[in-house]
Order: sequence, then structure tokens, then C-alpha cells
Amino acid sequence: MNDEIKIVNEFDRDGHHFKIGVSADGQVSIYIDNETKAHHGYHFPGMIQIPKGLELDGKMMLQLPINCDVAIDQGIQELKQK
Repeated sequence: MNDEIKIVNEFDRDGHHFKIGVSADGQVSIYIDNETKAHHGYHFPGMIQIPKGLELDGKMMLQLPINCDVAIDQGIQELKQK
């Protein structure tokens, strides 16, 4: 299966830049600011659940609210077709 990660959305929130990526198997990757290592999670309507959590500004986040459900689904389908 294709192991490429496709960036499907970018946004700024609370002084940080987020990039949301997907892979063909449905895994969602979150890149924060200029990080090259991704935090991985699962997509649910309106949010990404981050099982291992991520620390941002001294606070642990287990969920990231998003507004890119359609882009995530489309990105996964495009990668599956490759």
C-alpha cells in the first residue's frame, strides 16, 4: 500500500501553525510549526483524536478540533487510487 503522506489542510491557531496530513490507510498526521516528526491520530467528524496525546505550550492535548473533514476523506481516497 502507498505510504505517502498528503497534506490536506493547514491553519494557524493559538500562535501555532498546524499541517494535517493523511495516508492511504486512513492515519492522520499532525505537524506543528516547523516539526518534521508527526503526531498521529484518528479522524472523527470535527476532530482528530490523538491517542498518545501531544504537548503544546505545557498542556497535553488528546483531541484537535478541525474543520477539514471533506479534505481528509478526499486525501485518503486519492492516495488509495495510486
